Amino acid sequence: MDLNLIRLHITLAPQAVQAVAPLLGGKGAGFEEALHAVCCVQKNQSCLICPIAGSCAVPSLFSRQLSHDPELVRRYQKPGLPFTFYADSNKGDRNSLLVLNLLGRACGHLSLFLDALNQLAGQDVCLGLSASDYQNSLVHIDHTSTETVDNLPVLAAADLLALYSHRFSCCERIRLDLLSPLRLIREGRELTRLEPHYFIRSLLRRISSLAVYYGGGVDQELFRHLAQRAASVSLVRQLPVTQTFGNHLRGVNGSFELAGPFDELGPLLVLGEQLHLGKGAAFGMGNFAISAVD
Repeated sequence: MDLNLIRLHITLAPQAVQAVAPLLGGKGAGFEEALHAVCCVQKNQSCLICPIAGSCAVPSLFSRQLSHDPELVRRYQKPGLPFTFYADSNKGDRNSLLVLNLLGRACGHLSLFLDALNQLAGQDVCLGLSASDYQNSLVHIDHTSTETVDNLPVLAAADLLALYSHRFSCCERIRLDLLSPLRLIREGRELTRLEPHYFIRSLLRRISSLAVYYGGGVDQELFRHLAQRAASVSLVRQLPVTQTFGNHLRGVNGSFELAGPFDELGPLLVLGEQLHLGKGAAFGMGNFAISAVD
């Protein structure tokens, strides 16, 4: 599997928290407009007919361009966005810590994302910036330096999967915690409860789609095999809900214990933590955590 990832932690200025809050609740239109504004030099011009579209960052970051390969279009439809925003609830005040994961070609455009956040908030939002390495330690980044992009720790998905694999040796049970509401559509309707096999198959499709569109692709036979293995995953029990997200956010929430072949599926599920799932996945929704159950 060939896909690069950068995981950034942004300490927000207190006065910027309210402006950035919609990014954590599935509402990304304002940010996409701000990103377009800081990227685009041909104002009021459609990307479809823009003469410099081939060299512009806008199409690669959020236009979700379809592949020219009809088989890929049939298999994956329109790609997701190459980034995810969410609050880091494990480190301090979740209202002032914003996590931004950049995928593939988006890894080279950190300055545009920071500029767009500033545009959205109407002020400088970043008090501090750090990035996770392979050991999940935080490396301080000088966001004011023009050399920042050259110093970012870029993580390879294949290496992350190798690191995660030891956690799931002979693993037959996992705990799934939904950290923000999950909105999955199946056969035209939004699910109101967790369907484990559909959750896993949808996540495998999302991972492989992002790798195909923004990386070097995946082993299709392996992913077909894993999708088949997902059919044997079952729900053991639903655990007591420990957090709520407010009535204004729709979707499935809660914690669940699942049984299945997680020696194979577990590492991909942990990788999926960085990518989220379902509607609004790029903007705070469908955030989850996986842990092996002894």
